[in-house]
Amino acid sequence: PLLWWMAAPLKVAAVSQPADVIVVFGGGVGESGRAGQGYEERVQHAAVLYQQGLANALILSSGYVYALEEAKVMKALAVSLGVPANAIWLEERAANTYENIVLSSALMRQQGWHSALVVSSPYHMRRVMLTWHRVVPELEVLPAPIPKSLFFGAESKVTVKHIQAILHEYLGLLYYWWRGYLSWGGRAS
Repeated sequence: PLLWWMAAPLKVAAVSQPADVIVVFGGGVGESGRAGQGYEERVQHAAVLYQQGLANALILSSGYVYALEEAKVMKALAVSLGVPANAIWLEERAANTYENIVLSSALMRQQGWHSALVVSSPYHMRRVMLTWHRVVPELEVLPAPIPKSLFFGAESKVTVKHIQAILHEYLGLLYYWWRGYLSWGGRAS
């Protein structure tokens, strides 16, 4: 369908390779438009990357608070999946992608980390990478999107929610471009 053709440029992935840290962005209201969805599959993917030995630490970034603080819920899930609590750092103030990047990269600098695998949803990665390269060009970052999103599921059908999610990402790119948050250099392609 046309929607998936239009959405394809939003996806960015790289072969996962060792890094100093795995940075996981919380789901916020994300793709589904509903609070509390998305973080689970992101944390699960980060735990797999951790178990593969691709990094020795995780930064879980989310300032969202529903009934509970999302970053703390993310940590509890990561620990239940076998990531040691002492390998997890929380960034609990970010309210959007730009703040995820600014605040997580500050934590990386404090810890002396220079490279990261960044975990988010597949269609969010273009904005993540373009913003990261603009805001923090000195830190190496590799996209590590979740391999299969439950929200998008099989791309053989399209729902209104899918259209809204893809439109949200394109509007996010436009807004970030207007704010000067994006780097259109070749590094993020």
